[in-house]
Amino acid sequence: MLAVNSINSFNSQKIVSFNDAAKIVSKLKAEGNKVGLCCGGYDVLHPGHMIHFESAKRLCDVLFVGISADQFVSDRKGSGRPVFSEQLRAYAVACLGFVDYIFIYNFKKSVEVIQQLKPSYYIKGPDYINKTTPGITAEREAIALVGGEMKYTTDPKLSTTEIIDYIKTSLDVNSLLVIIDRDGTLIENDDFPGRNENWQEELKLNEPVVSYLSYLQTKYKTTKVVVTNQAGVARQYFGCDRVEEIHDHLSKILAVKGIRIDNWQYCPYMDPVYAEAKKNELNIDFNFVKEKTRRKPQVDMVVDALKELGNKFDDFSEMIVVGNASDDEKLAKNLISNNLKVKYLDVTDKKYEELVREFG
Repeated sequence: MLAVNSINSFNSQKIVSFNDAAKIVSKLKAEGNKVGLCCGGYDVLHPGHMIHFESAKRLCDVLFVGISADQFVSDRKGSGRPVFSEQLRAYAVACLGFVDYIFIYNFKKSVEVIQQLKPSYYIKGPDYINKTTPGITAEREAIALVGGEMKYTTDPKLSTTEIIDYIKTSLDVNSLLVIIDRDGTLIENDDFPGRNENWQEELKLNEPVVSYLSYLQTKYKTTKVVVTNQAGVARQYFGCDRVEEIHDHLSKILAVKGIRIDNWQYCPYMDPVYAEAKKNELNIDFNFVKEKTRRKPQVDMVVDALKELGNKFDDFSEMIVVGNASDDEKLAKNLISNNLKVKYLDVTDKKYEELVREFG
Protein backbone atom coordinates (compact mmCIF):
# COMPACT_ATOMS: atom_id res chain seq x y z
CA MET A 1 0.00 0.00 0.00
CA LEU A 2 1.23 3.47 -0.85
CA ALA A 3 1.14 5.52 2.34
CA VAL A 4 2.10 8.80 4.01
CA ASN A 5 2.77 9.74 7.60
CA SER A 6 -0.29 11.82 8.34
CA ILE A 7 -3.24 13.73 6.93
CA ASN A 8 -1.74 16.95 8.29
CA SER A 9 1.13 16.69 5.81
CA PHE A 10 -1.43 17.68 3.14
CA ASN A 11 -2.81 20.62 5.18
CA SER A 12 -6.32 20.20 3.75
CA GLN A 13 -8.97 22.10 5.70
CA LYS A 14 -11.65 19.88 4.19
CA ILE A 15 -10.36 16.80 6.03
CA VAL A 16 -11.80 16.63 9.54
CA SER A 17 -11.89 14.07 12.32
CA PHE A 18 -14.91 11.82 12.70
CA ASN A 19 -15.98 13.58 15.91
CA ASP A 20 -15.68 16.99 14.27
CA ALA A 21 -17.68 15.75 11.27
CA ALA A 22 -20.57 14.84 13.57
CA LYS A 23 -20.51 18.31 15.16
CA ILE A 24 -20.38 20.07 11.78
CA VAL A 25 -23.30 18.01 10.43
CA SER A 26 -25.39 18.89 13.49
CA LYS A 27 -24.60 22.62 13.11
CA LEU A 28 -25.32 22.63 9.36
CA LYS A 29 -28.68 20.90 9.80
CA ALA A 30 -29.65 23.33 12.57
CA GLU A 31 -29.00 26.14 10.07
CA GLY A 32 -31.42 24.54 7.60
CA ASN A 33 -28.94 22.83 5.27
CA LYS A 34 -29.58 19.45 3.69
CA VAL A 35 -26.48 17.35 4.40
CA GLY A 36 -25.56 14.45 2.10
CA LEU A 37 -23.26 11.55 3.03
CA CYS A 38 -21.34 9.08 0.84
CA CYS A 39 -19.23 6.31 2.37
CA GLY A 40 -16.74 3.90 0.86
CA GLY A 41 -13.12 2.97 0.23
CA TYR A 42 -12.64 5.21 -2.83
CA ASP A 43 -9.34 3.53 -3.65
CA VAL A 44 -7.59 4.64 -6.86
CA LEU A 45 -9.83 7.68 -7.44
CA HIS A 46 -11.23 7.53 -10.97
CA PRO A 47 -13.86 9.28 -13.16
CA GLY A 48 -16.62 7.02 -11.83
CA HIS A 49 -16.04 8.33 -8.31
CA MET A 50 -15.86 11.91 -9.50
CA ILE A 51 -19.12 11.71 -11.45
CA HIS A 52 -20.82 10.06 -8.45
CA PHE A 53 -19.70 12.81 -6.05
CA GLU A 54 -20.70 15.53 -8.50
CA SER A 55 -24.17 14.01 -8.82
CA ALA A 56 -24.40 13.50 -5.05
CA LYS A 57 -23.66 17.21 -4.46
CA ARG A 58 -26.62 18.14 -6.68
CA LEU A 59 -28.87 16.23 -4.25
CA CYS A 60 -27.84 18.22 -1.15
CA ASP A 61 -26.45 21.52 0.10
CA VAL A 62 -23.32 20.17 1.77
CA LEU A 63 -21.62 16.87 0.86
CA PHE A 64 -19.63 14.77 3.34
CA VAL A 65 -17.56 11.79 2.19
CA GLY A 66 -16.51 9.08 4.65
CA ILE A 67 -13.33 7.15 3.82
CA SER A 68 -13.17 3.60 5.17
CA ALA A 69 -9.99 2.93 7.19
CA ASP A 70 -7.29 0.75 5.62
CA GLN A 71 -7.93 -2.37 7.70
CA PHE A 72 -11.59 -2.56 6.67
CA VAL A 73 -10.87 -2.03 2.97
CA SER A 74 -8.33 -4.85 3.16
CA ASP A 75 -10.82 -7.12 4.94
CA ARG A 76 -13.46 -6.41 2.30
CA LYS A 77 -11.39 -6.28 -0.89
CA GLY A 78 -8.62 -8.76 -0.09
CA SER A 79 -4.85 -8.84 -0.36
CA GLY A 80 -3.16 -5.87 -1.99
CA ARG A 81 -5.99 -3.46 -1.23
CA PRO A 82 -6.22 -0.64 -0.63
CA VAL A 83 -3.62 0.51 -3.13
CA PHE A 84 -3.49 3.90 -1.40
CA SER A 85 -3.48 4.59 2.33
CA GLU A 86 -6.51 6.15 3.99
CA GLN A 87 -4.66 9.50 4.22
CA LEU A 88 -3.91 9.55 0.50
CA ARG A 89 -7.47 8.51 -0.35
CA ALA A 90 -8.84 11.28 1.86
CA TYR A 91 -6.54 13.82 0.23
CA ALA A 92 -7.51 12.75 -3.30
CA VAL A 93 -11.23 13.22 -2.52
CA ALA A 94 -10.48 16.55 -0.80
CA CYS A 95 -9.10 17.84 -4.10
CA LEU A 96 -12.55 17.61 -5.69
CA GLY A 97 -14.40 20.92 -5.65
CA PHE A 98 -17.87 19.44 -5.19
CA VAL A 99 -16.96 17.59 -1.96
CA ASP A 100 -17.20 19.80 1.13
CA TYR A 101 -15.90 17.65 3.99
CA ILE A 102 -13.97 14.37 4.23
CA PHE A 103 -13.35 12.16 7.25
CA ILE A 104 -11.91 8.68 7.90
CA TYR A 105 -14.07 6.21 9.81
CA ASN A 106 -12.95 3.17 11.76
CA PHE A 107 -16.06 1.03 11.49
CA LYS A 108 -16.55 -2.18 9.55
CA LYS A 109 -19.87 -0.93 8.16
CA SER A 110 -21.19 2.51 7.33
CA VAL A 111 -24.33 1.91 9.41
CA GLU A 112 -22.50 3.21 12.48
CA VAL A 113 -21.42 6.30 10.54
CA ILE A 114 -25.04 7.03 9.61
CA GLN A 115 -26.17 6.51 13.19
CA GLN A 116 -23.62 8.95 14.62
CA LEU A 117 -23.55 11.63 11.91
CA LYS A 118 -27.32 11.65 11.27
CA PRO A 119 -27.15 13.15 7.76
CA SER A 120 -30.20 14.35 5.85
CA TYR A 121 -29.44 11.97 2.99
CA TYR A 122 -27.37 8.83 2.60
CA ILE A 123 -26.37 8.69 -1.07
CA LYS A 124 -25.48 5.54 -3.05
CA GLY A 125 -24.94 4.68 -6.71
CA PRO A 126 -27.73 3.41 -9.00
CA ASP A 127 -26.57 -0.21 -8.72
CA TYR A 128 -27.93 -0.22 -5.14
CA ILE A 129 -31.50 0.84 -5.97
CA ASN A 130 -32.97 -2.65 -6.13
CA LYS A 131 -30.44 -4.44 -3.93
CA THR A 132 -31.78 -6.20 -0.86
CA THR A 133 -28.54 -7.53 0.64
CA PRO A 134 -28.18 -7.35 4.44
CA GLY A 135 -25.70 -4.47 4.11
CA ILE A 136 -27.82 -2.10 2.04
CA THR A 137 -30.97 -3.08 3.97
CA ALA A 138 -29.23 -2.14 7.24
CA GLU A 139 -28.18 1.20 5.72
CA ARG A 140 -31.75 1.98 4.61
CA GLU A 141 -33.00 1.21 8.11
CA ALA A 142 -30.27 3.30 9.73
CA ILE A 143 -30.93 6.44 7.67
CA ALA A 144 -34.68 6.12 8.30
CA LEU A 145 -34.12 5.81 12.07
CA VAL A 146 -32.17 9.09 12.19
CA GLY A 147 -34.89 10.90 10.24
CA GLY A 148 -33.06 11.00 6.92
CA GLU A 149 -33.65 9.65 3.42
CA MET A 150 -31.89 7.26 1.08
CA LYS A 151 -31.02 8.85 -2.27
CA TYR A 152 -29.41 7.38 -5.38
CA THR A 153 -27.39 8.91 -8.19
CA THR A 154 -28.20 7.86 -11.75
CA ASP A 155 -24.74 7.72 -13.36
CA PRO A 156 -23.20 4.59 -14.91
CA LYS A 157 -21.05 2.54 -12.53
CA LEU A 158 -17.28 2.31 -12.98
CA SER A 159 -15.62 -0.21 -10.65
CA THR A 160 -12.18 0.29 -9.02
CA THR A 161 -11.79 -3.48 -8.77
CA GLU A 162 -12.49 -3.88 -12.48
CA ILE A 163 -10.00 -1.12 -13.32
CA ILE A 164 -7.28 -2.74 -11.19
CA ASP A 165 -7.99 -6.15 -12.75
CA TYR A 166 -7.71 -4.58 -16.21
CA ILE A 167 -4.34 -3.03 -15.36
CA LYS A 168 -3.08 -6.34 -13.97
CA THR A 169 -4.26 -8.52 -16.83
CA SER A 170 -4.46 -6.36 -19.93
CA LEU A 171 -1.61 -3.87 -19.85
CA ASP A 172 1.85 -4.89 -21.05
CA VAL A 173 3.73 -4.80 -17.73
CA ASN A 174 6.82 -6.94 -17.21
CA SER A 175 6.61 -9.57 -14.48
CA LEU A 176 9.58 -9.31 -12.13
CA LEU A 177 10.66 -11.91 -9.57
CA VAL A 178 12.45 -10.09 -6.74
CA ILE A 179 14.57 -12.39 -4.56
CA ILE A 180 15.58 -10.55 -1.40
CA ASP A 181 18.16 -11.34 1.27
CA ARG A 182 16.98 -10.50 4.79
CA ASP A 183 19.80 -9.68 7.25
CA GLY A 184 21.89 -6.75 6.08
CA THR A 185 19.63 -6.17 3.08
CA LEU A 186 15.93 -5.92 3.93
CA ILE A 187 16.89 -5.07 7.50
CA GLU A 188 20.07 -3.40 8.68
CA ASN A 189 20.58 -6.01 11.40
CA ASP A 190 23.08 -8.70 10.41
CA ASP A 191 24.22 -10.18 13.73
CA PHE A 192 21.63 -12.93 14.26
CA PRO A 193 18.63 -10.69 15.07
CA GLY A 194 16.21 -12.51 17.36
CA ARG A 195 18.70 -13.50 20.04
CA ASN A 196 17.37 -10.95 22.51
CA GLU A 197 13.89 -10.67 23.99
CA ASN A 198 13.64 -7.06 22.81
CA TRP A 199 14.26 -8.13 19.19
CA GLN A 200 11.26 -6.12 17.93
CA GLU A 201 12.85 -2.91 19.19
CA GLU A 202 16.22 -3.87 17.72
CA LEU A 203 14.97 -4.59 14.18
CA LYS A 204 15.66 -1.74 11.78
CA LEU A 205 14.45 -1.66 8.18
CA ASN A 206 16.97 -0.75 5.52
CA GLU A 207 15.06 2.30 4.28
CA PRO A 208 16.81 2.71 0.88
CA VAL A 209 16.00 -0.92 0.06
CA VAL A 210 12.41 -0.56 1.28
CA SER A 211 11.95 2.55 -0.89
CA TYR A 212 13.48 0.69 -3.81
CA LEU A 213 11.05 -2.22 -3.42
CA SER A 214 8.19 0.28 -3.40
CA TYR A 215 9.56 1.80 -6.60
CA LEU A 216 9.79 -1.61 -8.31
CA GLN A 217 6.10 -2.18 -7.52
CA THR A 218 5.17 0.93 -9.51
CA LYS A 219 7.11 -0.17 -12.60
CA TYR A 220 6.67 -3.95 -12.66
CA LYS A 221 4.23 -6.65 -11.71
CA THR A 222 6.36 -7.94 -8.84
CA THR A 223 6.51 -11.17 -6.90
CA LYS A 224 8.74 -10.68 -3.88
CA VAL A 225 10.42 -13.59 -2.09
CA VAL A 226 12.75 -13.37 0.91
CA VAL A 227 15.38 -16.13 1.20
CA THR A 228 17.60 -16.16 4.26
CA ASN A 229 20.14 -18.49 5.87
CA GLN A 230 19.31 -18.73 9.58
CA ALA A 231 22.10 -20.81 11.14
CA GLY A 232 21.29 -19.05 14.41
CA VAL A 233 18.86 -21.92 14.94
CA ALA A 234 21.68 -24.49 14.64
CA ARG A 235 23.77 -22.32 16.98
CA GLN A 236 20.86 -22.40 19.48
CA TYR A 237 20.59 -18.62 19.56
CA PHE A 238 16.85 -18.96 18.89
CA GLY A 239 14.34 -21.47 17.50
CA CYS A 240 12.46 -21.70 14.24
CA ASP A 241 9.45 -20.15 15.95
CA ARG A 242 11.46 -16.96 16.55
CA VAL A 243 12.48 -16.78 12.87
CA GLU A 244 8.82 -17.07 11.89
CA GLU A 245 7.81 -14.45 14.48
CA ILE A 246 10.31 -12.06 12.93
CA HIS A 247 8.90 -12.70 9.46
CA ASP A 248 5.34 -12.09 10.67
CA HIS A 249 6.46 -8.86 12.33
CA LEU A 250 8.33 -7.66 9.25
CA SER A 251 5.34 -8.50 7.05
CA LYS A 252 3.15 -6.22 9.16
CA ILE A 253 5.48 -3.23 9.27
CA LEU A 254 6.23 -3.54 5.54
CA ALA A 255 2.49 -3.72 4.78
CA VAL A 256 2.06 -0.33 6.45
CA LYS A 257 4.56 0.98 3.90
CA GLY A 258 2.62 -0.61 1.07
CA ILE A 259 5.01 -3.51 0.50
CA ARG A 260 3.89 -7.13 0.47
CA ILE A 261 6.35 -10.00 0.70
CA ASP A 262 4.72 -12.89 -1.15
CA ASN A 263 6.77 -15.67 0.41
CA TRP A 264 9.35 -16.11 3.17
CA GLN A 265 11.91 -18.92 3.05
CA TYR A 266 14.67 -19.68 5.56
CA CYS A 267 17.20 -22.46 6.15
CA PRO A 268 18.02 -23.18 9.81
CA TYR A 269 20.71 -25.76 9.04
CA MET A 270 24.49 -25.79 9.14
CA ASP A 271 26.76 -27.92 6.98
CA PRO A 272 28.85 -30.62 8.75
CA VAL A 273 32.25 -29.26 7.71
CA TYR A 274 31.57 -25.91 9.36
CA ALA A 275 29.92 -27.57 12.37
CA GLU A 276 32.94 -29.80 12.94
CA ALA A 277 35.32 -26.85 12.71
CA LYS A 278 33.27 -24.79 15.17
CA LYS A 279 32.04 -27.47 17.59
CA ASN A 280 34.39 -26.34 20.39
CA GLU A 281 33.48 -22.67 19.95
CA LEU A 282 29.73 -22.90 19.46
CA ASN A 283 26.91 -24.65 21.27
CA ILE A 284 25.68 -26.42 18.15
CA ASP A 285 22.43 -28.38 17.96
CA PHE A 286 23.49 -31.25 15.70
CA ASN A 287 19.85 -31.92 14.84
CA PHE A 288 20.29 -28.91 12.56
CA VAL A 289 23.48 -30.14 10.89
CA LYS A 290 22.96 -31.71 7.45
CA GLU A 291 25.13 -32.81 4.56
CA LYS A 292 22.64 -31.39 2.03
CA THR A 293 20.87 -28.18 2.96
CA ARG A 294 18.79 -25.50 1.23
CA ARG A 295 21.24 -22.78 2.23
CA LYS A 296 22.16 -20.04 -0.16
CA PRO A 297 23.88 -19.97 -2.59
CA GLN A 298 21.83 -23.03 -3.56
CA VAL A 299 18.63 -22.18 -5.44
CA ASP A 300 16.42 -24.55 -3.40
CA MET A 301 14.68 -21.87 -1.33
CA VAL A 302 13.76 -19.91 -4.46
CA VAL A 303 12.38 -23.08 -6.09
CA ASP A 304 10.37 -23.92 -2.96
CA ALA A 305 8.96 -20.38 -2.78
CA LEU A 306 7.70 -20.56 -6.36
CA LYS A 307 6.14 -23.98 -5.71
CA GLU A 308 4.25 -22.60 -2.72
CA LEU A 309 3.07 -19.63 -4.78
CA GLY A 310 2.03 -21.82 -7.72
CA ASN A 311 4.50 -20.10 -10.05
CA LYS A 312 7.27 -21.21 -12.44
CA PHE A 313 10.41 -19.38 -13.49
CA ASP A 314 8.88 -19.07 -16.96
CA ASP A 315 6.15 -16.84 -15.48
CA PHE A 316 8.64 -13.97 -15.12
CA SER A 317 10.22 -11.83 -17.81
CA GLU A 318 13.03 -10.76 -15.46
CA MET A 319 14.52 -11.68 -12.09
CA ILE A 320 16.67 -9.75 -9.65
CA VAL A 321 18.53 -10.89 -6.55
CA VAL A 322 18.83 -8.08 -4.01
CA GLY A 323 21.54 -8.75 -1.43
CA ASN A 324 24.71 -7.66 0.33
CA ALA A 325 26.93 -10.74 0.57
CA SER A 326 28.86 -13.21 -1.56
CA ASP A 327 26.20 -15.91 -1.01
CA ASP A 328 23.60 -13.61 -2.58
CA GLU A 329 25.78 -12.91 -5.61
CA LYS A 330 26.53 -16.64 -5.99
CA LEU A 331 22.80 -17.37 -5.76
CA ALA A 332 22.26 -15.05 -8.73
CA LYS A 333 25.04 -16.82 -10.64
CA ASN A 334 23.52 -20.22 -9.84
CA LEU A 335 20.20 -19.02 -11.23
CA ILE A 336 21.96 -17.76 -14.34
CA SER A 337 23.60 -21.16 -14.75
CA ASN A 338 20.09 -22.59 -15.02
CA ASN A 339 19.59 -20.45 -18.15
CA LEU A 340 17.48 -17.92 -16.27
CA LYS A 341 17.68 -14.19 -16.93
CA VAL A 342 18.73 -12.68 -13.61
CA LYS A 343 20.48 -9.56 -12.32
CA TYR A 344 22.34 -9.21 -9.02
CA LEU A 345 22.02 -5.92 -7.14
CA ASP A 346 24.44 -5.32 -4.27
CA VAL A 347 22.84 -2.86 -1.82
CA THR A 348 25.89 -2.34 0.37
CA ASP A 349 26.16 1.34 1.42
CA LYS A 350 23.96 2.44 -1.48
CA LYS A 351 21.29 5.11 -1.47
CA TYR A 352 17.89 4.70 -3.07
CA GLU A 353 18.87 6.73 -6.15
CA GLU A 354 21.89 4.50 -6.76
CA LEU A 355 19.75 1.37 -6.60
CA VAL A 356 17.31 2.79 -9.14
CA ARG A 357 20.17 3.72 -11.47
CA GLU A 358 21.57 0.18 -11.35
CA PHE A 359 18.26 -1.56 -12.01
CA GLY A 360 15.31 0.71 -12.56
